[in-house]
Amino acid sequence: MKKTTIKLLCLMLAVFAVVTLAACKKKDIQSGVVTAPPEGEEIEIKGTIKFSYSQGTTEDNRNAANAFIDAFRKKYPDVSVNRDFTASDPSTRISSGDIGDVFYFAEVSAYNYAVTQNALMPLEYWMEVLNIDRGDVFTGIFDAGMINNHLYYVARDFNQILFIYNKDAINSLGYSDQVYPDWTWQGFLELCEQISDSEDYYGATMQLNYAPVFIPFLEAYNGRGKWFSLKNKTVDLTSGDTLRALKEAIEACQQGYLNLGLGGDFGRKESVFNFLVYPSINSTAQTYDQKSVDWDLINLPLFEHPAFGAGSSGVGVYNRTSNPGAAAAFALFFYTQEGQRAFNGQTGGSVPLLASLKDDDFWKHPEDAWADKNWEACVYKAEDYATVGQFACLLPPEISDLINNNITSVLTNALNGKAALEDGMEQLQKKVNEKWSTISNG
Repeated sequence: MKKTTIKLLCLMLAVFAVVTLAACKKKDIQSGVVTAPPEGEEIEIKGTIKFSYSQGTTEDNRNAANAFIDAFRKKYPDVSVNRDFTASDPSTRISSGDIGDVFYFAEVSAYNYAVTQNALMPLEYWMEVLNIDRGDVFTGIFDAGMINNHLYYVARDFNQILFIYNKDAINSLGYSDQVYPDWTWQGFLELCEQISDSEDYYGATMQLNYAPVFIPFLEAYNGRGKWFSLKNKTVDLTSGDTLRALKEAIEACQQGYLNLGLGGDFGRKESVFNFLVYPSINSTAQTYDQKSVDWDLINLPLFEHPAFGAGSSGVGVYNRTSNPGAAAAFALFFYTQEGQRAFNGQTGGSVPLLASLKDDDFWKHPEDAWADKNWEACVYKAEDYATVGQFACLLPPEISDLINNNITSVLTNALNGKAALEDGMEQLQKKVNEKWSTISNG
């Protein structure tokens, strides 16, 4: 009896060990490399995939995701999509190996999942095989997904910084002819100063230490991407006219007509122009409506080198997927007209990221009281002026974190007169370049 019991225990332990090892063994990493089929033939997309969409905990977000899945399956009827709408941390699920074949995350996490955790499959080869038109995707959004010359992240929507403004105030003050799409930064500053001469209003509010706002200010007079070099692994935050627009904004704040979200005395006055992105329009506009205040939208004013900070959230393909073809097709379906219409045509969607859809009405509240608002401001010259709006999408994480963690104090000290902007930015530049040198040589 004792021997039988021991044998049974040994057998159970052996079975447990086999099952545990099988469960813990991760699938092979997919390279993302695929060869195009012969001319006239299409690559076969079929099987089952799981879509982990942690934003699917609300009805609106589920509606957008379900509409997208339905449109995808209409194009690829041989693919089944298992919906995983639980709120969960992708990092934890990557470690356990139960993350979906395609999973959701914000663009600022792309480097972490692609490089640090080595969890994403490159998609540029699949773009070619699936005939995805890269040129139709707004550059400021597409580039956020490019890491080390590979496409790891696919955006689901497009959000560039813009203004919602008190149209009643502008009309009553007689400045309606000064608000138009091609207005300039200098003209905007003059308008803000004029508005601030009134008893009830000051010019505008914009959060200058917010990266999608801050980055275009760095590029305002020097041009896009001139302030950093991935090749040399350095930043240049002080030379030429890099600081000119920042200094102009700080001076306007000190004079009381531009609120930079860093302090200042604006009394009981209300801001006429307020920065936001598309997902925030609904709540802000409802506040105006409740006060019976007419409002509208307008793009940010144009610098000498115009740029609007753009952001998004989206998806990537888990590089241990057992169905790379279907997973890649699903993720890249966000870069098709069918996918964009399906997802961003729902209340849980946002602005389409394709230039070919910017003039369509499906995302512009076509059937309600807001149909006549200037929705074009959300995509105004996005194919030319939208720029990557997050440091984390441009620089290594240690460098982007260092900049993000120091920008507020540098700007606040300059605003309060504690330290000149040039001195603060020079010190930050030194810190960043020393850190970059250390991690590059380490």
